Amino acid sequence: MEEMGNATKSVHIADPGKQARSQSGIPIVPVFDGYRALAIAGVVLLHMSILSGVVATSDSGILAQIVWGTVGHAVDILFVISGFVVFLPTVARKGRSGTLSSYAIRRAARILPAYWMVLLISYLLILLTTVSPDVDTPPLRDLGLHFVGLQVPALTFLSDITPGLGVNPPLWTLSAEIIFYVVLPFIAATYFRHPLAGLVVAAFITLAWNWSFENLNLVDSWVDLGISNLEIFRQSLISTLQFPSWAFSFGLGMTGAWAYVKWRVIAETEAGKSTMRWVLAFALTGFAFFAYLAGGFAGSAEVALVAQYSRFSPEISIGYSGFLALSMVAIALGPTRFRWPFANRPMRWLGDISYGIYLSHMLFTFYFASYFSLPDDGSLWAFLICTLAIVPLSVLYGYTSARFLEQPLRRWARKFGRRQHN
Repeated sequence: MEEMGNATKSVHIADPGKQARSQSGIPIVPVFDGYRALAIAGVVLLHMSILSGVVATSDSGILAQIVWGTVGHAVDILFVISGFVVFLPTVARKGRSGTLSSYAIRRAARILPAYWMVLLISYLLILLTTVSPDVDTPPLRDLGLHFVGLQVPALTFLSDITPGLGVNPPLWTLSAEIIFYVVLPFIAATYFRHPLAGLVVAAFITLAWNWSFENLNLVDSWVDLGISNLEIFRQSLISTLQFPSWAFSFGLGMTGAWAYVKWRVIAETEAGKSTMRWVLAFALTGFAFFAYLAGGFAGSAEVALVAQYSRFSPEISIGYSGFLALSMVAIALGPTRFRWPFANRPMRWLGDISYGIYLSHMLFTFYFASYFSLPDDGSLWAFLICTLAIVPLSVLYGYTSARFLEQPLRRWARKFGRRQHN
């Protein structure tokens, strides 16, 4: 595709990963930068909607249904992107993944330094401020679990752990990402040989996991675990944050990478472009339907739990993710006009700095809401005030993190990994 062939000429690639891929002939798929930018923008806007009261005051109305059916599930897009982007080099190399040490160094540099920096900032703010009686200084045990990305699995056994140390809840996703990075090299070669069977296995894992926790009281009656009703409810909610609940989303990204490499040449033909139009129409129709179903939980659950409640439904969790991923790959394979909204330069730039935006925005939100009287009456004015207070700071932090922390360390990691390999 034209974006890939001229990637280094037409678009300035600041991201070290894309630089290395362009030099080694691995495809660069610009729309996935745009997807990442939109997904994280969706997460931020969702939290601004909650903070300003826009969602809370709309009850089960159409606004809440639209919000929760789209940006309310933006994390799903991030996991599909991870599966696609991280598995794409393996597909391009026909099943070869390189050395485990160089992979580990690159992935660690990609995700950990910026994550650790935000953890450190969060911990220091908790120590130095007293903004909320509900936030105690977390024990070093909790900080250690967060440090290695095991805070969410630990929730299964330790009910007193709060993701994000109580001030930055979106950090829960880092547990799923880290687990995926650890698991991938051990299954990559087999998954490449059997990408459709691998997707079926991933779907089974997600379905079995969600069903087990949705029916935990039934499971408890079978094996006599002696779990209280309160603990059953807690475990059900926690289960939606665990890696197995998202295995299908990661698998969709991996199988999507295989499909992209397999069909990208055919998609450039006139017949291929016509086929992609029909595939995209089908995918978007299916996605709209399942987004409607997912958003329907907006009137039946606590605001903070709407996304979790929709994950309990096997039809929604599989259908939503499946049609979402199909739409993403179809756009990537489709005509240029389909790709432009996601692959233009500003969107790609925003995608390059979006990790820091994601990591920091809720921390800014927590402290702004604690120290200042931000409006929360559910009006458009309240939403705009909250957005203007939080988003510019988050974008600035994201740029600073990418420019001075993430990119330099990732360049060093790639050079160090090559020396280790040689």
